[in-house]
Amino acid sequence: MTEIKLAPYFHPTTICFVDDNESFLHSLDLDLPANWAYRTFVDPIDALAYLNEKPPRAPLAERCLSMDDANQSLIHVNFNLIEQEINFRERFRQISVVFVDYSMPYVNGLDFCAQVTDPNIKKVMLTGVADEKVAVEAFNAGLIHRFIPKNHPDALATIINFVNELEQEYFSQYRAPLQSSLAINPPGFLVDEAIAVWFQALLESERVVEYYFVTEPPGFLLLRGNGSMLRVIILDDAQMAAQRDYAAKFDAPAEVLEAIGKKERLGVFDGDSPAHYFGDETFPWEDNLLTATPIAGHRTWYVGIYADPPMDIDFDPEVASYDAYLNRKDG
Repeated sequence: MTEIKLAPYFHPTTICFVDDNESFLHSLDLDLPANWAYRTFVDPIDALAYLNEKPPRAPLAERCLSMDDANQSLIHVNFNLIEQEINFRERFRQISVVFVDYSMPYVNGLDFCAQVTDPNIKKVMLTGVADEKVAVEAFNAGLIHRFIPKNHPDALATIINFVNELEQEYFSQYRAPLQSSLAINPPGFLVDEAIAVWFQALLESERVVEYYFVTEPPGFLLLRGNGSMLRVIILDDAQMAAQRDYAAKFDAPAEVLEAIGKKERLGVFDGDSPAHYFGDETFPWEDNLLTATPIAGHRTWYVGIYADPPMDIDFDPEVASYDAYLNRKDG
């Protein structure tokens, strides 16, 4: 089976900290990154009640990915459900990682972890010196995913690093529906390490906080914290040739055909399409072309980036963006 390199989607989640030491939790409040959504609990019983609340909806990967009835090696993404997802502001309430102190009254950290009902949540144990042997044994047994000695000189930096790692691992679990569905003929860029590396650099340079795999044309929808969008299109040689044929079918200007044929430009024809223009109306070809940047991986890919794409999406960033969620949480 070909390994999927990119999770089908990613968005910020809520991180939980459970410790009966209020001063420790207060110090976290002062030091954790301002762009994190997190909850702290002194009472482990309250924490378990919060963690074990039934989620309002199934994971997106289970709701929006479907097989092509005619060709079981192809997968489609229901874009209407992605639109619903980015308008569902409680998506950021989803819990990906919990940090729990080992030594607490009523329940120790291992018993606490055993009572977390969602198997996808990543668990990190906070330990004292006397508890480290227990933590190592729990880690080796797969009961927890990481542990941190509380007296570690770089405990805060370690917490931040673990969250970055484990949040990615959390969403990577949702590769499974793609992995089984796309085993025969996956969209090649999803399994290409070169695209994964390029894509990660793009997320960092553009300060993207969430993204969603989409089709027609293939690529990703990206959102920054303020809700502004980018559309990334990723095509191979065959798809570029198909774009040129499509443009020729609708009598595109010679310079457009040449640019697509030389793989210098690629088209964005999923919304405004030349098929929608009749009579004397002229399709704005230049407005629907992107610079095509080649990326050499298992094959050559051509990527185009559309800033603030004119997509037909009903989305209010003042209500449903990550920044808006954090503002409500702090308010």
